[in-house]
Amino acid sequence: MDSLQPLAKIPVRLNAYLRRALQRYTVTVWMPLLLTILAVAYGLAVASIPSHGHLGNHPATTSMAKTELFHAQLDTQYIPFSLNEVLATEAWRDDNWMSGSSGIGYLDTPATFRFTVTNRAPYPVNRMLVVAAPFLDHIVPVAIDRNGFVSPLPAMGDTHPFQQRLYNLPQWVWPLTLPPQSDTLFLFEVTNSGPTMLPISLMDPDTLVGSGAAIIAWKAFLYGVLVFALAFNLIMLSLLKKSSIAWLSVLIVTIIYNQLVLDGFGLWLLWPDLPKLNGLLAVTLPLSAVAMCQFTRHFLALDGTNLVIINGFSIAAGLLIMTTPLPLPLPGQGSLLVLGIAACGFALIVALRQVRQNVYARYYALAMLAILVGILLASLRTVGWLPVNELTNSGHYLGAALAAVILTTALAQRLLDERRRRLGAVVKVRQEQELRTKLESEYERLLRTHRITGKPNRSMLEETLERLHLCGNAFSLCLVRFERYPEIEQALGYKETENLLRLYLERLDRYLRARLGDQLVLINGSGVATVDTMSHAFALSSSAASPASERLWTDITRWLEASFVEGRYSFNWTPSLGVAHAPEHGSTSSELLSRAGFATLDPTQTLTVYDPSVAVRLHEQQVLMLDLDSALENDQIHLVYQPKVLIANAETVSFEALIRWDHPEFGRVTPDRWIPLAEQVGVIYPVTLWVLNRACRDWPLLAAKHGPDTTVAINVSVRDLAQEGFEQTAIDILDQYGIDPGNVILELTETAVMSNVNQARAMVRTLSDAGFGIALDDFGTGHSSLSALAGFALDEIKIDRSFLHDITHDAARQRIFRTAVELGEALSLRIVVEGVETKTVAEWLNQFPGLCGQGYYWGLPQSVAALCDESAAQPAAGGYLLTDNSADR
Repeated sequence: MDSLQPLAKIPVRLNAYLRRALQRYTVTVWMPLLLTILAVAYGLAVASIPSHGHLGNHPATTSMAKTELFHAQLDTQYIPFSLNEVLATEAWRDDNWMSGSSGIGYLDTPATFRFTVTNRAPYPVNRMLVVAAPFLDHIVPVAIDRNGFVSPLPAMGDTHPFQQRLYNLPQWVWPLTLPPQSDTLFLFEVTNSGPTMLPISLMDPDTLVGSGAAIIAWKAFLYGVLVFALAFNLIMLSLLKKSSIAWLSVLIVTIIYNQLVLDGFGLWLLWPDLPKLNGLLAVTLPLSAVAMCQFTRHFLALDGTNLVIINGFSIAAGLLIMTTPLPLPLPGQGSLLVLGIAACGFALIVALRQVRQNVYARYYALAMLAILVGILLASLRTVGWLPVNELTNSGHYLGAALAAVILTTALAQRLLDERRRRLGAVVKVRQEQELRTKLESEYERLLRTHRITGKPNRSMLEETLERLHLCGNAFSLCLVRFERYPEIEQALGYKETENLLRLYLERLDRYLRARLGDQLVLINGSGVATVDTMSHAFALSSSAASPASERLWTDITRWLEASFVEGRYSFNWTPSLGVAHAPEHGSTSSELLSRAGFATLDPTQTLTVYDPSVAVRLHEQQVLMLDLDSALENDQIHLVYQPKVLIANAETVSFEALIRWDHPEFGRVTPDRWIPLAEQVGVIYPVTLWVLNRACRDWPLLAAKHGPDTTVAINVSVRDLAQEGFEQTAIDILDQYGIDPGNVILELTETAVMSNVNQARAMVRTLSDAGFGIALDDFGTGHSSLSALAGFALDEIKIDRSFLHDITHDAARQRIFRTAVELGEALSLRIVVEGVETKTVAEWLNQFPGLCGQGYYWGLPQSVAALCDESAAQPAAGGYLLTDNSADR
């Protein structure tokens, strides 16, 4: 149990790991929102600290008389002192004031601006002083007439409630009544945490609202675009939970807020009673820089040095969030401006490097370029290089808004591309699943059907037959073997032959269904199954296996024997039918199929019913073929030699090597029980080479006993002649033992030679030219013509033993025998008579001079050791008699 405790802790540890990973993922995604909340809370806390004096409560004028006089932007001068200092020292009379029509930068102290308004008209004029900078924190104005009398005007600023304004407009507006023929000096003290400026103009009261309407309209449109982008990002964030979307959402929020404050729309529309919310620019501006840097990190997938640098910019912006709101001599918005330019420039460079590899980097580069242009406009306005107007005041906003739209578009494009890729992957997966299903279906079909014919295959046939066995049904299995299929395939090509075979099997299926009806056993819905391209099968129920069904089998046989006609083709498949009955011929489907297949091998008739008596022989042949290789290696097979003698004096002139097999299970196996089968299955060639090798090994012993001119004959199969390189292999074996080819005679049967005359003639010529003696065995039993016989390079013919039957009494046989002898003599061939077993026949053959004989009359086949043993008893003439010589090879 103790050994299992570590295994028991694995699920707990895995669960804890997954929980921590999920927590890290959640924190990573929602970190931008958390940072935004903390920054806002910090900004509000700092903004709650009082930094300005109390505003005077001055009545606001709400109605002015209509006039058609001018509307002008006023030129101002400034001095970096507070209004109280200027009034106390009457510095407003001095000439050391600096031009202040544009921004004068970031100041830590108040600045006082002055300008003069002159009315040349002989009547009073009503005008509006309008400061188009709603973001200014605190404005304290006074008017000084020609007599030096100071008249204070209402103080305003975005750090005070909206109700302090004289008009419900984002701009700062002061109504004036200019006396006729007067010059009025105005002093405006400006205090601001951001850039210090006084963009002031003199406007007609009736045109005030109209002039601001167009500005409000186009800015409202941009706000709408940004809000839409923000809503889109928030939806995507809730669905995808990606950090890049979260940081982009924070960036858009800060852009919207910053411009709401800069345009005065916050106090005007959204938080009129919460002026502290206008004091968060010192927090939201650095926060926008952090959001931009972190979005860059995720969007461009930065790593290595680039990641370190962009995180460094983020940390610097984060420090500015902490220090900028404090009224301390610490880095403020001016430092943020420099930091923003540097960060955007670096991000632009990184994006440009990725433009070729990353298509989304192009969007990002355009966004950074827009932000840089906006920052540049704001910077030049701040330092006084550009005039202060709605374009320069909104430069950073326009660039950032355009960048946010571009980035949102890029993000949307990336999401669409990802969705397209995912859809493509889904489609690909679906296609793969369909293909897999199709392949599985095709595989299932291939498992059940034959690849060429489309009919149920052997496994389905055996499965059907097994079900019949299990149900105890009696049935008959018929195997149809098309003997001419290889020939037709060679003549027509395999594709055409396969097409014709499929058509034929369809016709056979229809015929069997019509002829047999319910007696036909359906195999996976088909009446015919395919074992291989040459062999096909069908099964019949018990009534078709009864003796009364002879006519039915006759009809099926006739249908199969009829010529197949299709288009321009008309031929016969030469079918061979084998029938096996269940259960008497086999208890399993494989046994029935094997025995029906064995029945098709009968060449004497088209329809053959399996005979159980051949089962023992079939088993023996199968075992013999399996044991052949081991028998050659383990000396179960050996050679014996039978002499060929001159009949005139019984002198031994040659020996024929005969093969014998002593099988451990079947005992002495005669050649006729396995040699034909070995030729049929194609394993006779190794046997022939083994015999040649063993005969060459024994020849020196025979030559030592009977002289160097002694020859040894071995039997050669027609398959040996067809074997490529047979002649060279035979010569190599002789060279191994140093034997001259003239001492070896190769015996070919007449039937084998005539099966392929041209091939046999060419090989015989090659072997004869190499020096081998060539003998024609079993002469007179084949169908050779004299012209074909004359074309072979023969040295010897062996007259078959059948010529000697009743030769001493049958005059006709004697005349035929003399003709055969005369034929051999005419061809200058040595003539050997086989099967001489009696003294009477030997004496009758003595009348033919030069004739050789072979048979038990002169000696039984013996091993080489027995033949060379001097003490072995030699049989007298006529000492042996064997009634059956068919075993010799």
